[in-house]
Amino acid sequence: MKMSNETKTGLMVLVCLGLLTGLLLKIGNFSPLQKGYTIKSQFRFTAGVKRHAPVCLSGVTVGEVKDIHVLYGDETLVELVLWVRREVKVRLDSQAFITTLGLMGEKYVEIKAGTAEAPYAKEGEMIPGKDPVRLEELIELGAKVAEDVGKTARDLSRVAQSVDVTLQENRQKIDRLMDNLEETSENFRDFSQDIKYHPWKILIKGKEKSKEEMAKEKNERLAAKRLL
Repeated sequence: MKMSNETKTGLMVLVCLGLLTGLLLKIGNFSPLQKGYTIKSQFRFTAGVKRHAPVCLSGVTVGEVKDIHVLYGDETLVELVLWVRREVKVRLDSQAFITTLGLMGEKYVEIKAGTAEAPYAKEGEMIPGKDPVRLEELIELGAKVAEDVGKTARDLSRVAQSVDVTLQENRQKIDRLMDNLEETSENFRDFSQDIKYHPWKILIKGKEKSKEEMAKEKNERLAAKRLL
């Protein structure tokens, strides 16, 4: 029996569709006959994740996003229904969060494994979800940090200018104070040397010294200083 051109074309299309379907299933590592179970996780913001997005456990692809529901209550939440393979065990204290393959790649759900004390999740049970950081929030935070840094720099500049002005205005007073401190230190050193070589002088009290005695003591201090 001779087939018409239309029949041949139809068979060719069916074969191509079959091959394409098989290739997609192979790439996705899933099979329509593969058994699994579903768990749920809720988010306030999902960053544009779509149905059939990959679900990974500790970096290993174990399922896909089966469905997405918007829940209305005290606050609006997005519930993701996650299908995972039957042999994969997810603990109830595991945490689901939405991330990106690369910088601008596909969105997917990553499950961070829970602790050994927690039981395994069963069909339809809930695991906690962590909202992704919004780009708008990062931009707003960066702008705020830049503003705070600029304000701090301006404040430091004003403080430095104020200190510089204060030093300039009181330069003479500061110089006189330093000179007085240096002179006082020099006199104290002279006094200490005098007492060191003439300790008997501290025993003399109430006796008024004459000009000749004061001049003699000064000469003695100068002579002792030269010996040092």
